[in-house]
Amino acid sequence: MCDPTGGVASMTILAAASAAMGASESAKAKGQLTDNERKQQNEVVKQANFADNDLKLQTADKQDEARRQLTEVNLQRIRNEGTISAAIGESGLSGNSMDRLKRSVANDSSAQAMNITDNYTRDYQAIFANRVGSSENAKSAVRGLGGNKYRVNNIANALNIVSAGAGGYATGESLAAARKAKSAPRGDTVG
Repeated sequence: MCDPTGGVASMTILAAASAAMGASESAKAKGQLTDNERKQQNEVVKQANFADNDLKLQTADKQDEARRQLTEVNLQRIRNEGTISAAIGESGLSGNSMDRLKRSVANDSSAQAMNITDNYTRDYQAIFANRVGSSENAKSAVRGLGGNKYRVNNIANALNIVSAGAGGYATGESLAAARKAKSAPRGDTVG
């Protein structure tokens, strides 16, 4: 006669193995989904870095342009001041009117320089705002593609395997009990 516990053990092992295979396949599928999301996240980050680098280059271009314009204004100021000083020296005039004329030339140059600086500051602020917005959009997109929903829960998998093993054990026990009851001699007496 067969050992009834052998059937119980084999049922337990079979159920646990089946649950383990199911957990393994589920983990592989979740892993593939997570890999795909990571690839998408990497692409979003790469595109955001390209955009950020373009904006950095725009900032550098604006800075170079402002520097060139300020140099031009300063050179023009020096020429204008030299011309005014030469004209005042040749005319032999002096006094408050001549001082006012020199200050007027210096003020015009200063106003031009301030306009250039203000324009650069405005452009820089707009570009910086675009960089921050682009960065935040990329972060949001990456978070939206987050893989938390596909995370493998190892505790749940272990509990499922144990539960399947216990279920297999219970099934094996009931089969063994049914076999035992079937093979037990009946007490039928004829009287």
